[in-house]
Amino acid sequence: MALRAVLDTRFYFSYYNPENGEVASWTRSIVQGILKGELKVASSVITIAELYGTMGRLVGMDAVKLRIASSKASNILFIPITEDIAHIAGEITLRTPKIPLADAIIAATALIHAHGVVVTDDEHFKLVKGIETVWLKSI
Repeated sequence: MALRAVLDTRFYFSYYNPENGEVASWTRSIVQGILKGELKVASSVITIAELYGTMGRLVGMDAVKLRIASSKASNILFIPITEDIAHIAGEITLRTPKIPLADAIIAATALIHAHGVVVTDDEHFKLVKGIETVWLKSI
């Protein structure tokens, strides 16, 4: 099964702390699809750094560690930063300086591994040529 999308860090925040019922239901349905083997998704390893750096302040490092382990156990792949990803991320930040490096790495990961599909509502990604953002709809 081909990789369908790359999950942005925003997905994890919405899954663990949904803004509303619609987001809660949608994130749960995606996770259920992953668990059932109906949906193959991944994240960049940079997401791990973002989760520790942001979610860690809110819930603590141990809770973040468990959430990452749970994601891996749920068949969410974490893709390492390769030279190709680094190269494309560098080009993205050069062309679009408003995009944070972590988001450029996530976008580059999606361009290489998931036909440019990123699960996010972060507006930065819409600035990147070739990226399709998905939020509150099926992947």
